[in-house]
Amino acid sequence: MKKILLSVLVVALCAGCASKKVAEYGFERVKVEIPCKQEGFDDANYFRATGTASALNQQSARRAALENAKSMVHEKLGGFVAGLTSDYNGNLRTNAKASDVEGVFESEFETLIEKNLNDALQTCEEMFVSKDGLYESWISIEIPKKQIIDDMLKQLEESGKDVKINREEFRKFAEKRAAEMKTGSMQVAE
Repeated sequence: MKKILLSVLVVALCAGCASKKVAEYGFERVKVEIPCKQEGFDDANYFRATGTASALNQQSARRAALENAKSMVHEKLGGFVAGLTSDYNGNLRTNAKASDVEGVFESEFETLIEKNLNDALQTCEEMFVSKDGLYESWISIEIPKKQIIDDMLKQLEESGKDVKINREEFRKFAEKRAAEMKTGSMQVAE
């Protein structure tokens, strides 16, 4: 009997909490406007992302939001570089060339990515503070896809390996792949 009474009491208590939220807003859902929304969409020319973070310190919130945006772009760049080299290698005539091209990009991938993340252009920043003093930062960044392709070609030239590919053919192939990578959706990192 006590278990049943306790169960009924818990259910009533939970229902009371839920009805309080509904009464507070007048409805069960609230649409949330996303800051920096337009600046977070990839297009044919740019890799973009929006990061968000909250902290008691304004600078900490800002730094974490920027790192979250960079982390998302890092993931996109990793997929782009890996997919591009794999697809391009499928077009090469000999396996030796393919493994050389892939080896150059794999060995210097982090250097290429970090350089571009450090040079990323900040396109939007919004800061909010709640009643309890919590800062919420939203930051959007972008990196030109052309810059990634240029850096990949430069990496091939400076690799010291005898990698012979048609650079213009690679550039056209890479630019076509980059243009195809329009997500049409925004990614937000927290």
